[in-house]
Formats: sequence, C-alpha cells, structure tokens
Amino acid sequence: MISTNSEFVAGLKVSLPFILSVFPFGMVVGTLGVNSGAGFPDVLLQSLLFFAGASQTVMWELYPQGLSLWVIAIAIFAVNFRLVLYSAAIGRRLEPLPKSKMLAALFLLQDISLAVGMQRADSPAGLSWHFYMGLSLVLYVTWITSVALGAGFGVFITDPQMIGLDMLVPVYFLCLVMGFRAKPNAAIIFMTSAGVAAAFFVFVGSPYHIGAGGVAGMLVAAMLANPPQQPVGNENG
Repeated sequence: MISTNSEFVAGLKVSLPFILSVFPFGMVVGTLGVNSGAGFPDVLLQSLLFFAGASQTVMWELYPQGLSLWVIAIAIFAVNFRLVLYSAAIGRRLEPLPKSKMLAALFLLQDISLAVGMQRADSPAGLSWHFYMGLSLVLYVTWITSVALGAGFGVFITDPQMIGLDMLVPVYFLCLVMGFRAKPNAAIIFMTSAGVAAAFFVFVGSPYHIGAGGVAGMLVAAMLANPPQQPVGNENG
C-alpha cells in the first residue's frame, strides 16, 4: 500500500516543472492589479481567496473602466464557468472524501491540477487526495508568491501594453482552446463562439462579449452533442 507521504511527495514532484509557467503568469497578474489602481493588500487578498489567474486578469482589466460590480462578476463567471465542469470531472476521480477534504481540493482546482489529476487517475496508481494536494499546494504557493512580487514591483511598469501584458488572456485561452481542437464539432463551436463574441464586442461592447461568446459556444455544443444510445429492451421478453 502506498503511503500518504509518498503520494504527497509524488504530487509535489510532478508540479515542479509547471512552476515555470505559473510564476510569470502570477507576476503579470500582480502587475496588472497595482496598475489598475488597486493597492498591494487588495491584489494579494484577491489571489489568496480567488485561485484563478485568467479570471483575475479579466477583473483587473475591467476594474479601471468603472463598470458596476455585477457586470464584472458576470464577466468573471463566464471566464471561470469551465471550473464547474472541471469540478464534476475531478470530483468523481478522487477517492471518497469527507466534505472538508473535497472543498479543499475544489478550492485549489485549476487547469494544471485538472489535467495532471485526470492523467494520474487514468494510470494504474489512481488519483489520491494526497497526490492531488501535493500537486496543487505547490502551485498555489507559487501563485501567491509570484502575485506578491508582481504587485510589489509592478508599480515600476508604467505601460503594461508596451511589453505585451494585454495579450496574456487571449494567448492563455488560445492555448486552452487548442487542447480541444480534436473534439467532435470543435470547429463549428469555436467559430460560433468567436463570431458571437465579435458581434457583441462591436455592437454592444465589453465585457458582454465574453459571456455571449461562451454561452453561444455551449449552446451549439449541446445541440450538436450525440449522447450514447440506451439499449432497447425486448418488448416480447
């Protein structure tokens, strides 16, 4: 039987290469936060409570525009809605857990922990809570540290667009989308979502295009889905 300590260490080791991508992302989010007008404590507290880099980036891009809180909340919900699906997927693959452990696991859930966790779940070793926490806690600590450094030194970056920080979210989500390119009906779903988002951006404005594009893509995916056929019983039996 594999010990809980060895499982935790195994998860920790697997997480180490991902620090190279998480750390600069956190630096950028911290920089965007202080350059949007928020203070260092605000940026750090948000990252402590809200472990979602893409959504944090969207918030700090919308915050200086003076939009109402509910508009920003809707945009963040649209960006982070994928985590609802993530939680359903990873929750079934974890070993049976008490609510406290499951809540801790879901709080730390993000793109990397899902991808690595699902891969581990499909391996002979299976996915344990201790492996998952070893993986996710390293990423969380790395995230908080990098955001703090970005917020601390971000005041020296007077024009984030000059070094391409405004392109972070588009590039990040493009990488996510490319991971689904082999799925059935991917092309038409992507084109529909992008077309609706572009139309809303031109005729309605930001940030409504984020939610509109996401909803349109989900509706098309639902309509084109081909659920497995249930076997038909023998009526004469």
